[in-house]
Amino acid sequence: MRWLWVVLLMFLPFGVSSLSGEEATPGQLAPLPEGDNGIAAKYPGDRGIDKDPAVILADDFETYSSPADLRKNWDNVFHDDCIRFAEEPGNVHGGKKSLEFSVPKRDTELSNALIKFIKTPTDVIFIRHYSKFEKGFDQVGSSHNGVGASANYYTGPNKMATPGIPADGKNKFLANLEHWRGDAADPSPGLLNIYVYHPEQRDRFGDHFFPSGKVTPYAGGKAFDFGKDFVKRPEVLQELDRWYCCEFMLKANTPGQRDGRIAAWQDGKLVGDWPNLRLRDVATLKIDRFEIELHIGRNTIRENKKWYDDVVAATSYIGPMALEKKAPPARPVAPVATVAAKTQSPAAETPVAPKIDAHALAKWDAKLIARVVKGGKDGQHPSVWIKVMGLREESVKVVSADEKDLKVEVAGNALPIPWTRLSAGERLNVARAFLKEDDFDDHILVAVYALTDGRGDLSNEEFAKAAALDAKEGAARVADAKTSLGIK
Repeated sequence: MRWLWVVLLMFLPFGVSSLSGEEATPGQLAPLPEGDNGIAAKYPGDRGIDKDPAVILADDFETYSSPADLRKNWDNVFHDDCIRFAEEPGNVHGGKKSLEFSVPKRDTELSNALIKFIKTPTDVIFIRHYSKFEKGFDQVGSSHNGVGASANYYTGPNKMATPGIPADGKNKFLANLEHWRGDAADPSPGLLNIYVYHPEQRDRFGDHFFPSGKVTPYAGGKAFDFGKDFVKRPEVLQELDRWYCCEFMLKANTPGQRDGRIAAWQDGKLVGDWPNLRLRDVATLKIDRFEIELHIGRNTIRENKKWYDDVVAATSYIGPMALEKKAPPARPVAPVATVAAKTQSPAAETPVAPKIDAHALAKWDAKLIARVVKGGKDGQHPSVWIKVMGLREESVKVVSADEKDLKVEVAGNALPIPWTRLSAGERLNVARAFLKEDDFDDHILVAVYALTDGRGDLSNEEFAKAAALDAKEGAARVADAKTSLGIK
């Protein structure tokens, strides 16, 4: 039972969660915000978010007709011929369009990128974006496939990159949120990491920081010092063909102090936090540029694509896009009473989860279990947010499932979590983790559990996506699903 104590220690509260502007107690990390506690919460659907004083740029790609139009908002755009605005529902996160980068099969380097120079360089930046790797995405080796920010990394009159020149504290620093896959045997798209140029880098081409604390390449067996408050977290592997909300923070240190920090969020949850960093030795070195990209050093296997949508860069935490609230339908006018009575203004109604017959819901629970079992057989082992050992929610990898338990990986061991212990919200998390955008039944499962969790807007959205996947019978199948729950 020794491993059980390891599990318990791993999931004790540790007091670190995102950058909120709070002053930290000396010797402690400032807490980082999570979830819907950022700028986006004030702007449902991101409408008007570009006007927030903390926002540097917001782009939903809705207004463009050609790649050349991107230059209205971005300072540099590379490889117009490999850029497209996707309009297929499954390849769009919000609105009607998304940005599509593609890299054709070729034996030489190619880098799609949108670049933005910051007019007033800053000491901290947050970049939130929604992104999705193509189903079948297959790239091994050099690939910068996410977002990044830097200070003086691009120099000269033509703002050229300076790879292979180590950072020395005065010349530059850079950090990219991306995915690294070093071997064809590793699952695609590779593990989430931060690619970094910093004064203490171990290789002239920069280091890779992973959530667990691992640093590559050429670590020589010596651990990097992220400080006493560093929290090891599970490695993160995204599923292909699924949208994720990703956010990245780069905070420069005060020269002479090790208070630099990099952090990463996925779907509003903090999944990586790297404190105790020395990124610069002079205060004049500030973040002056950020970008989104799909760079591949050598791509001889297949054409690869990635989609981006709803990009926001700001100087404080942004968080996932808030759902737009729909106005409730007008109520019918009640007949006028013949006898006057005391009236009271009705209180604002709070959305509640509809009452669903337990027997009806049991059928959907069986479908959820069957979906997880099938996913495991197909090689799906996503990370989900659930309460482990009765404590707070944590991101853990799904190993397998049966009728009684959901089995997750904790401290290298398969830990059974009884299905009966999972709340409606946790079952929703499981359904969303296994969601494939082109699968009708997956969208229905998410819609059902969104209903049980009182998230009507999300439920309606998923029912609509399901119906759109089956032009002939989609609407009828959705109606059947609702009827089975006793709702209209």
